[in-house]
Amino acid sequence: MKPISEGLAGQQASAGAWLRNARQQRGLHIAALAVMLKVPQAKLEALEADRWDDLPDATFARALATAVCRALKADPGPVLALLPRTHEREFDVRQGLNQPFREHGSPSDGRSLARLARPVVWGPLLLLGAAAAVYWIPAGWLPEHQAAEATTAASTASGTVTAASAPVDFVPAPLAAASAVPLPLVSAQLAASAPAPAPPPAPAPEASAPLQVRDVPPPPAATVPTAAAPAGQALRITASADTWVEVVDARGQALLSRLLRSGEQQDLAGMAPYKLR
Repeated sequence: MKPISEGLAGQQASAGAWLRNARQQRGLHIAALAVMLKVPQAKLEALEADRWDDLPDATFARALATAVCRALKADPGPVLALLPRTHEREFDVRQGLNQPFREHGSPSDGRSLARLARPVVWGPLLLLGAAAAVYWIPAGWLPEHQAAEATTAASTASGTVTAASAPVDFVPAPLAAASAVPLPLVSAQLAASAPAPAPPPAPAPEASAPLQVRDVPPPPAATVPTAAAPAGQALRITASADTWVEVVDARGQALLSRLLRSGEQQDLAGMAPYKLR
């Protein structure tokens, strides 16, 4: 194969014809050259046909022609001389921007002071300063606050004492009443009458529900002597006040175990002697 002569470019009418003739001398198909250069075949056809409008721009055409010459192992200089040159744009800056330049940090600029005077800026700063002052202020500088706390504590303590003393004022009253009221009466047929235990205090009012007397353990019940009653005779118990009564006969059977209201009577039948609790 004959090498491509350097004067071939001067004999060709255009750069595209020179590239096509060089490729044909190498025996290389245009499709194979497109695969070798990894460019579309249509771009190579437009380059060889001098259709510059089908190419993106003159820079792309010159770069593609240089790549073809390297693939064909030819000098790209004569071909580039036949290609259209790119028109370099020149920036005209002789007139300048024609705008005054001002530094933002200059003392003559009052914009920074105007920004600081806005409530959006100094409002949060003022709140932060007040919060820091309240947090770091010594406790001794607030006598009024301490007096208010002392008053609150005293009122709370007095309220607690009153609430605690409520059962103390309430409990002795039923006990005194119970001591004044006679014990439950036993029927006349009994040999001895057994005194009933002191009645528990009445339920507390609804306002003092948490301090009801039923939550307080009842006082220990007094031991009631055994009522000596003839065997087979009935026992009648009359409650003069609200009281809890338990009656057990000689066989150990519980005949009664409940709360009797004031004035309530209860007849029992069992084996004497009876035990009242």
